[in-house]
Amino acid sequence: MKLSQKQVIIAIGSAVLIIGILVLIFTNLRKPPEGQQEFSLKVWGVDDKQIFTELIRNYKGLRTGAKVEYTQFDSKDLDGALLNALASGEGPDVFYVSNRGLPKTLGKLYPASPQQFNLVQLRALFPTVVEQDFVYSTSSQIFALPLYLDTLALIYNQDFFDQAGIIAPPKTWDEFQNVVAKLRDVSPSGQIARAAAAIGGSEKTVDSGADLLELLMMQNGARMTSDDLTSATFAQQQGSANPGASAFDFYMQFANSGSPYYTWNDSQPDSLESFIGGKTAMILNYQSVTSEIKNKSPFLRFAVAPMPQPSGAQIFVNFPKYYGLAVSRQSKLPSWAWDFVVYLTTNPQIEKIYLDATGRPPALRQAIGEKLDDPVLGVFAKQALTARSWHEADDAAVNKIMDNAIAAVLSGQTDSLKALRQAQDQVSQLMSKTIQ
Repeated sequence: MKLSQKQVIIAIGSAVLIIGILVLIFTNLRKPPEGQQEFSLKVWGVDDKQIFTELIRNYKGLRTGAKVEYTQFDSKDLDGALLNALASGEGPDVFYVSNRGLPKTLGKLYPASPQQFNLVQLRALFPTVVEQDFVYSTSSQIFALPLYLDTLALIYNQDFFDQAGIIAPPKTWDEFQNVVAKLRDVSPSGQIARAAAAIGGSEKTVDSGADLLELLMMQNGARMTSDDLTSATFAQQQGSANPGASAFDFYMQFANSGSPYYTWNDSQPDSLESFIGGKTAMILNYQSVTSEIKNKSPFLRFAVAPMPQPSGAQIFVNFPKYYGLAVSRQSKLPSWAWDFVVYLTTNPQIEKIYLDATGRPPALRQAIGEKLDDPVLGVFAKQALTARSWHEADDAAVNKIMDNAIAAVLSGQTDSLKALRQAQDQVSQLMSKTIQ
């Protein structure tokens, strides 16, 4: 594609800005924070220890007096271990925080000083969603920075698509419905021999189902919270429409046996295992699951496509899931801890070491630009630029509330609008307990 003179000037200007920001950051890094030259940091995370050992080795090449001890946790255990350790005053200096974890973790974190890293630098180096997730909006303070950035995408069985004569994966949700009708194998009695897609169920069977529901609401234009972040609003009427309720109904139709797009129910096996076993043609999940698919079924021909968007959408919306490195408020060496975080997350060479070792999608804009046409990570690199988050007072609790709403409708306990309004009330209660 040939760029216009104006586009070339803008691209060159952006590149010069990023280079200038990187030079400024690395100049600051060469000037160590005030204080002792020999110091020790404890870091807790979920990445493989061997990978982090390499990152630490590079950091110690810059800070020869540094001693950095890394402890690896299972992602399910990290929050509990942190809670106990911080309560006893024995927590780490640096730890991983999920991209939706800032509201409930804020009181435990020490922000970056503007001299070490500021909002101008963040906006130049990272996609918009990083600011949404890790910057406290009222003070512009930065509380974490990411090493990678994952998003929901469409993962599909290439053989099933070929056999059904489907030339390309669906780009819109209307196309998605048409593909579902072609791929599903449902008996007249409603027995699902092969699911076209894992969508419409609770998280009992649909991995990341609550995330998918939230994405659909955001894509449909639902306002997830009030502007002052004091209450949830995703079930509210907006003019003559209720975009949140419409998105919820859209999600639930795929588990409605009376729908022409019925293809799932909560008696199905786990969606990821079903896809790996060739019982489901499409799943909507994160890049992180692709390694499990390859390991468990090395001969399965699958491909990844961008997440479908509403027909006619002018602005794409995608949904992120990733960790950032944050500094504990209890750290006795917060400047050195942030020195470590900034070095690891803003250095393109260090990010490359990390990404090559983990296979994850990039977070830095520079690396995103280099991966846009990558056959493996290109989809996720592009989606990082259009990823958007919303203020979740307690990410685990919100996920459970959304999942319960889905399960309540599936069981026939209530209708979708009542279930969504109840979920809205419960999330609002969470928000009222969170320090704003």
